[in-house]
Amino acid sequence: MLYDLCYPLLKLAAVAHYRYNHCLVKLKRRPSLLLKTQITPETHYGHTCRRLRQVDITILNRISPHRAVDYAIALFEHPHRMPCKNSDLLYLQSLNKDSLVFAGQQITVYRSGPGSHQRVLLVHGWEGHSVMFRPLAEKLVAQGYEVIAPDLLAHGNSAGERCSFYDLVQLLLMLGNHYGPFKTVIGHSFGGTAATLAKWKGLDCHQLVNISSPDSFACLLDAWIDYHRVPSSLRTQLAEEYHQRYGLHPDLISTTSWKAIPVPTLICHDRDDSNIDLHQAYNMVSAFPDSQLFLTSGLGHRGILKDHALHQRIITFMHEGKESSVNTE
Repeated sequence: MLYDLCYPLLKLAAVAHYRYNHCLVKLKRRPSLLLKTQITPETHYGHTCRRLRQVDITILNRISPHRAVDYAIALFEHPHRMPCKNSDLLYLQSLNKDSLVFAGQQITVYRSGPGSHQRVLLVHGWEGHSVMFRPLAEKLVAQGYEVIAPDLLAHGNSAGERCSFYDLVQLLLMLGNHYGPFKTVIGHSFGGTAATLAKWKGLDCHQLVNISSPDSFACLLDAWIDYHRVPSSLRTQLAEEYHQRYGLHPDLISTTSWKAIPVPTLICHDRDDSNIDLHQAYNMVSAFPDSQLFLTSGLGHRGILKDHALHQRIITFMHEGKESSVNTE
């Protein structure tokens, strides 16, 4: 397809781009920090990559809608790895590290804190990695909790190039069998939705915390379809293909199912999140039988993870177990 044909050229352009930056640094016209920026077709020519994929899907849809669906799913399930700062790499080296095998792939799991029955599972989001939880993890360890933080399949330091939402849910269930039960499972964005479905499927935990999470898998699928301009006619076929592959329709992974999850749940969201709209947090608060809401402002989708007030609210929620109040400060 066009994307595969053009990708080598984009890669050459990325190499040339890096060498150009290197020359600028040598001439002292740019700071050396510029060379730490990873240049790839996906990171620096994302619009071109996206347009080529859109053309590929359109062509395939005219030739064979079934092949177009398979191609779209392959794109949807292919995350790009986020680079990790040197300071975070050093932090990860200080943690205990386990290697587990899931679906034939090596999964890296980081453990910190004293060995304890008070275990907390941290689930990062799509194209994220476990170290994004570092500020919160350090505070949880200081409170005496043992923190379990995996790099999900095809993310961070775990193996794999592709993963589906359904596979991630099965991975969380496997982690539950290996490390559980958990006092609390804390998920960010896509990870919060996966953790919620895992709880619905039997993950043993006493509390849930969702940070910047969408209210359904269907919402994620629809957002991806809109962003990549996938023909709307393929939406139903995509959903049906997932249903056939995994036995659960994407439209059922939603607040309709969350009503059957009785554990205390804290919903955290930033009012200025440009990725996941605030109304989805309110939808979840209405759906969970025992839920609370905590809102921040001005932090965005990922910036909220570093917020001290959020950390304190989560720790308070974990200590108290149940509360009836809704905090929107």
